[in-house]
Amino acid sequence: MTVDAERQIDDALDDMIRLGVRALLVYQEQRIVGLITSYDIQGERPMQFLQQSNYSHHRDIRVADIMTPWDALAALNWDTLQEMRAGDLLHLLEEAGLTHLIVVEVDRKNSSCIIRALVSRARLVRQLSGMRRTH
Repeated sequence: MTVDAERQIDDALDDMIRLGVRALLVYQEQRIVGLITSYDIQGERPMQFLQQSNYSHHRDIRVADIMTPWDALAALNWDTLQEMRAGDLLHLLEEAGLTHLIVVEVDRKNSSCIIRALVSRARLVRQLSGMRRTH
């Protein structure tokens, strides 16, 4: 699920609530340029941005202003993920202090990167705890 980099952050948060997700990939000019989470919007980032910008209102802040840029995101290769167990993936997220992890597959034919998944640590924890209760 994606959101335009120029969308206002309050609208992006409304989208997350409506879709039942806590993170959206951010696109600009048909390219993925970053990730924004509900924590980014509801946490300290908007206030920090307002203090450093010439904006005066929270409603003026755009997704691009507070998102995590693509080159700062952690990524895992699709082939590596295929060989991992869910518990190992959770351990990786916890050890790295990550809330989300992009899973990518490199298309060797045209040297492009395909996003295969966005892993959420919170969702993985919920799913694993649900599995433990049923076994």
